[in-house]
Amino acid sequence: MAAKDYSKLNKQFVVIDMYDDPEDYEVQAGVAIPAEHAEAFIAEVERIAVEKFGGATFSELLDCDENDESMDASSKKNFSDQLGRVIAAAERIMREGR
Repeated sequence: MAAKDYSKLNKQFVVIDMYDDPEDYEVQAGVAIPAEHAEAFIAEVERIAVEKFGGATFSELLDCDENDESMDASSKKNFSDQLGRVIAAAERIMREGR
């Protein structure tokens, strides 16, 4: 197998949860590819998200999700996740003290 020329991987994509703390977010995935393949890569990611995982592109959401149900559900999940972390921290403080 030929050695990979990393200098040709000049376009990087990083996937994060848009609701994570921008100061301390967790990278979910990251890849580097040749820039000339970027458009095809994004199209393939969208296709996989829709066809394999039942997702929707942002274009579809803008056209069809008039009541912003996806954003509402995502916001509620984020709020619930944050609330759970706050409650867990409060319980730990009550048990262990500061």
